Amino acid sequence: MLSLALGWLGIVVLVVTGLGFASSVRRRSPAATGDAALATELTRLCNRRTRCLAAGVIDLDAHPAMRSAFVRSDRTTRFEIGSVTKALTGLLLADAVDRGEVTLGTQVGQFVVEARGTPLEEVTLQELCTHTSGLPRLALTLTTASRQMLYGVWGLDPYRGTSATSLLAAAARQRLRGQGRYRYSNLGAGVLGQVVAKAAGREFSDVVHERLLDPLGLSGAGVSTPDQNAGWGWSPLGLPRTPWVMGGYAPAGGIFATLDDLTDLAQGLLDGSSPGLTALAPLHDIGAGRQIGMFWMTDTVPGTGRQMVWHNGATGGYSAFLALFPQARRAVVVVANTSRPRETQRVATALAHWLVVDRQR
Repeated sequence: MLSLALGWLGIVVLVVTGLGFASSVRRRSPAATGDAALATELTRLCNRRTRCLAAGVIDLDAHPAMRSAFVRSDRTTRFEIGSVTKALTGLLLADAVDRGEVTLGTQVGQFVVEARGTPLEEVTLQELCTHTSGLPRLALTLTTASRQMLYGVWGLDPYRGTSATSLLAAAARQRLRGQGRYRYSNLGAGVLGQVVAKAAGREFSDVVHERLLDPLGLSGAGVSTPDQNAGWGWSPLGLPRTPWVMGGYAPAGGIFATLDDLTDLAQGLLDGSSPGLTALAPLHDIGAGRQIGMFWMTDTVPGTGRQMVWHNGATGGYSAFLALFPQARRAVVVVANTSRPRETQRVATALAHWLVVDRQR
């Protein structure tokens, strides 16, 4: 009976996958709206698999300084930004350091009771924000494994139901492997965000709004909840995916935003009006020409010697890419309601090049 059930399950998955792929092939390549020049370029970059996408470019030395274009979306459309959330959490950490609430050398055990007497106790905030804490990508628990399985088969939210308390308790039970070496960790980012919240004496969602979103006027952004989220997205194969409500993991990837929110954030980072600017400064050399600050990645643009400071993100049904070019006072943002991070990055990279060429005309 078990083998029969698994067989039918496999057939269902194959059929649904086939229908999703077929639907993506049927659609025509969409036309973008918005700023005329940017929309023309975005239309050229999109293809039949593009569903809902928005892009913005910022050039503080141009007029207008900010331009936007939209594919099957508009200024009110919400997108899950995935791990771009980590970049925002890095800004909150830098702001907390500026306020004197923590330092980069602050240890987790100072604020997390569950960590005391465990390897997590002496992990520093700098290790967490540079992914060098030794924590695994996700908490290695039976609950996590079962949720990942449900996500893999049915596309269900793998994080739903994880509270800040359960996240910290699970993190305290983990073994640290390769501490001091770069090892990307959603768990570590979640722990850091919860520590920053504890240092502020607030919930993480409150800290995000009070210290970052509200001061910058990012009124369309927030931490996803069952009642407030970006809605359903799409997998790379065209299958519908539920919104991710990440709970305790929210500092690692649980924020939704509109394109305007992200372009306003990028402008604030370029013109110096955003809180937590020191988050962008490199703290650790990852190798291969890449460095990491408080979650923000820094690459040197080949042939220019200039830096690109960036973060990307993806959830089950969304992808995002935000890149700053501080020396040129420019930025590019691309968000989509399909989990195709490489495609989103391709569009963003092409728009960054187009922005340079357009500026030279």
